[in-house]
Amino acid sequence: MQEKKQYRLFLINPLQKHKHFATQIEMGRLLGKKNVMSPLALPLLAALTPEHYVIRIIDEETEEVPLNEKPDIVGITTLSITIGRAYEIAGSYRQQGVPVIMGGPYATYMPDEILQHADSVVIGEAEELWEKCLEDFEKGSLKKIYSSEIKPAYKKSLIPRWDLVKTKDVLTIGVQVSRGCPYNCEFCLVTQMFGKKMRYREIDNVVEEIRSLPLKKILFVDDNLTFIKKYAFDLVRQLRPLGITWTCQSSIEIGFEENLLQEMAASGCQNIIIGLESLNENSIRETHKFHNRIEEYKQCIENIQKAGIQVYPSFVVGFDHDTLGEFDNIVRFSEDCHLPYVMISLLGASPGSELYERANLDGSWYGSPTEFRGGIFPVMYYRNFTQVEVYRKYIDTLQNLYSFKSLSVRATALYDSGYFNTPNASDDTGFFFKVKVSFQILKWYLFSSDKDKRKLFIHLFLLFRSGKLAIDKMIIFLLSMEGITRHIKKIAAGSEEYISMFAHYDELRVKQYKNR
Repeated sequence: MQEKKQYRLFLINPLQKHKHFATQIEMGRLLGKKNVMSPLALPLLAALTPEHYVIRIIDEETEEVPLNEKPDIVGITTLSITIGRAYEIAGSYRQQGVPVIMGGPYATYMPDEILQHADSVVIGEAEELWEKCLEDFEKGSLKKIYSSEIKPAYKKSLIPRWDLVKTKDVLTIGVQVSRGCPYNCEFCLVTQMFGKKMRYREIDNVVEEIRSLPLKKILFVDDNLTFIKKYAFDLVRQLRPLGITWTCQSSIEIGFEENLLQEMAASGCQNIIIGLESLNENSIRETHKFHNRIEEYKQCIENIQKAGIQVYPSFVVGFDHDTLGEFDNIVRFSEDCHLPYVMISLLGASPGSELYERANLDGSWYGSPTEFRGGIFPVMYYRNFTQVEVYRKYIDTLQNLYSFKSLSVRATALYDSGYFNTPNASDDTGFFFKVKVSFQILKWYLFSSDKDKRKLFIHLFLLFRSGKLAIDKMIIFLLSMEGITRHIKKIAAGSEEYISMFAHYDELRVKQYKNR
């Protein structure tokens, strides 16, 4: 049998210029890492690629794209926030005669635009399309668009090719066990991308993948890991002996599942990211997040914390019913619920979402620069405030929320509960690394000129000494806060640079209304 010709394939994740503070990128850098996590899409795509391809995965977050090298074909994953850089990379390779294929959320909903910069686009999920795309490439008959009306069953998945990723440069590895979302939040793309019907992998298949991973710290990238409670129970029980620590996303009702929360904590769950979105009832209705009941938020959060799991609430400001007072409400709520970690984003609209369609119709979407669409910049016209007003208030709120004076109060109240006194299940760090990190913590906190940082450290150390707080959870928290506060300082330091741009858009809005 004649051997197939080998082809060199580059799979590329473009650099994101402006990163949200919630990505924890600065904490990763403090620990000597280049990024917190590499995207799951490319290792999975590599696993779907036939064996006669020599594959190189290039994550521009951790290494330079080798534009001076000439592969046979290039694949690029796309998001709104990275699409500009994706086009630059694609242009460089196409000038050399290398065909470029693009996929991902942005490519799925903007194929006509993509085809001005790429030879082919894969729309939607790759499992049923990627191999056919490569077969056509080998025949010299690459089609412009590859899409399918039928979604993959997704009962089993190939193990992603993490051996092609420099995992020593990251802290966490992503794992996906389901696709789809039964909800239909207006600003979200998930339901449109993956459908309303939930599709779950067989648990044995998931466990096999986790056992193969080179790291013990995992982020389940599912949008709602615990939606089907029986599946979640069965999964976390099988995670328990694996010795991992993990984070997931869930909806707020997980706070009423006491038994499931206990199983999650016992299996290594450290954090749950929950999209609370708003404390304004009208805004919750506006975005169609009807399963969120604001009156239940506080009790649900307390129940999760009692299980020894951190809550990462995610808020969005910019809905039509929002005022600038929403920021102050979030700060007060965070204090009342003892929430050290709080994620706040400014409302934006992704192509393909219902909000994107509505905003284009009513004129509130003006085509902001794609690199600003990561949640830390205003990117559309808001009803009750200008872009300059909301941007200034956003920066002020972050500085207030993540001041060490504020953090000291919220963190001390949370950890004094004693809920976080159990060490993490996994510990894949060496002795000398621990010593190095410990000295850094002392330098940043105990010997800081900031009295509030010293106060925070002393309070947490006393809680550790009293047995109320596990030492590893104390260290992780202090590292995380050092990273987040540094990130916010960088955002704030560059904020004035963008004010004039937002002021320009505000002026255009005024002219737009005058001309109506």
